[in-house]
Amino acid sequence: MNVKVLDRDGVRIVECTDSITRVDDALDLIAACIERGSTRLLIDSRHLPAAFFDLRSKFAGEFLQKLQNYRLRVAAVFLSEHEYGERFSEFLSEAKRGNSFRAFTVRTDAEAWLAFQ
Repeated sequence: MNVKVLDRDGVRIVECTDSITRVDDALDLIAACIERGSTRLLIDSRHLPAAFFDLRSKFAGEFLQKLQNYRLRVAAVFLSEHEYGERFSEFLSEAKRGNSFRAFTVRTDAEAWLAFQ
């Protein structure tokens, strides 16, 4: 899994730069964070598979649960909260208030939340 490391206000953030295709790709991202000494992960929605946006597939829940089991703070940047259908929009509305996973539409906001200690 390709990643890059960002430094925001002295906080190391790991950014996923590869396409995520399987739920178990979460394990690769966890390893990447551990190897780089970070508990912060940034994901762009363009790297997520279609199954992530179909809540019936359970991909999103299983993928995010793996990341949360390792106490990673995860921010995901989505193009628009209404682009993915009604059910997923409801999920995003809730995720905008999350403690360990939070959804954003502006990348700089996501980075600022991840950098906040």
